[in-house]
Amino acid sequence: MATKVGQIRAREVEANRLYQQADKHWSRGRMRSAFRLFLAAAKAGMVPAFRTVGQFYDRGDGVKASQEAALYWYRRAYRHGSDSAANNIGCIWRDRGKFSRALWWLKRAVRLGDDDANLNIAKIYLRGERNLKNAIYYLNKTCKSGRATEGSKEEARLLLRRLKSREAKRAS
Repeated sequence: MATKVGQIRAREVEANRLYQQADKHWSRGRMRSAFRLFLAAAKAGMVPAFRTVGQFYDRGDGVKASQEAALYWYRRAYRHGSDSAANNIGCIWRDRGKFSRALWWLKRAVRLGDDDANLNIAKIYLRGERNLKNAIYYLNKTCKSGRATEGSKEEARLLLRRLKSREAKRAS
């Protein structure tokens, strides 16, 4: 039993070391090295590396872009409670035109605590002005959130101003 616990602890230490090295390479712009180290850390069980590996695949940073690989790693991160991984999965489905699947993931991200996902939900409802009422609701949620980033809040405010301006023009 003690040997097994020692082996698990040694793997955790190694995964942490790989993650720390990867982070240093990433901050220095060495994307390929960073990716390889993050991937090794993820394969060693370092949960925070799951989402990061997904991002690298999603953006093609240091590795050939692959949405399928990104989805695989984002799902692993999501299963460990990552709200931003759920948001990223929703964005991939949105970009593929699978809007109901995207909304499902984005709403899940919000339930997990990623209030920036409200902005992505609003953008889906704004597509072709299909559901302005819902879009405005989610834009307002973004603006009022204490957890959404300032960038998301600013974009939501801008979209709300555009909608109000458009409504004013229609009314006149």
